Amino acid sequence: MNFFKLSLFALFAVFIVSCGSRNAESVRSAQVVKSENRNRQDEVSYIPYYAAVYKADSLMLTKNYAESFRILDALLKKYRPVNAWMVNVPRNYLVTKSKVSKVEKKDIENYLDHAYHVNGVMRDQFIVKFLDEFKIDKTQVEKTVAKNVAKIDIGLRNELGKMTLRDQEVRRTMNYDSIQKVDWQHSERLKEIIETKGFPNNQMIGGYTLEGQPNSEVFLSQIFNHMAYNGDFEYFKKKLPEFIRNGTCDPYNYAMMIDRRNEITKQPIDYHVIIPVAATDDRKRIDANRKAIGMPSLAYEEFKKKLMGD
Repeated sequence: MNFFKLSLFALFAVFIVSCGSRNAESVRSAQVVKSENRNRQDEVSYIPYYAAVYKADSLMLTKNYAESFRILDALLKKYRPVNAWMVNVPRNYLVTKSKVSKVEKKDIENYLDHAYHVNGVMRDQFIVKFLDEFKIDKTQVEKTVAKNVAKIDIGLRNELGKMTLRDQEVRRTMNYDSIQKVDWQHSERLKEIIETKGFPNNQMIGGYTLEGQPNSEVFLSQIFNHMAYNGDFEYFKKKLPEFIRNGTCDPYNYAMMIDRRNEITKQPIDYHVIIPVAATDDRKRIDANRKAIGMPSLAYEEFKKKLMGD
């Protein structure tokens, strides 16, 4: 009898522990789900960021420095700075601030934290003026740039630089089988990089050119453009917008690829990145498409190209 009671007690204890474990696991699972939901809610989309950057740039170009600075100042309190098409955001911040307030040494140091090439800094007389004012010499600039370069994935950068060269070299052969083979190799490798590391943006691989790394220019838009022909187009069509929203993929990488695919399949061109706009094209539709992925309007782009001498 005592043995029977003892057995019942043991079974009851196991049941309690089991339920407790399941309840604890349920609580942990609920906490994980809540945490993931909260993280998704906390994610900031860069689509509005790009729109604000282009608006601020337009205001700056028309000498409305105060309003341009107000937009950029508020923007950089919420977002980490990401450059847009032909817009150096940290530099625009300095330009507009210098017109309405006093530029501090910390502002220049923040600017240098995004520099990957010493000559690019030292050739900019607007920046050099502040370097002189705050007694920041070339040696200090070199140290900061070296620190920035040390943070990036040099191996990946060099690999993407070689891919950029190979993308063009194989096209000069005019051999379609070779072109198709290289494009698919690039497609598979880019998918692997994206799945394991994320999108290879400036923070990961540095700027277009990099201090101490000759012959390593990276032009991803060119490679993605060719995914419209031979690569895993459907994968990139789905994946790149995610990285546009989190600020790691330049919208032009995506737009170039989509435009090229639409041209191949004889569909209306959505963004007109390198494909000219005809008089019969619906500019409102194109501008709406552009705005949806963080690109500037056609009018802004045309104005900026004219200003920069194409």
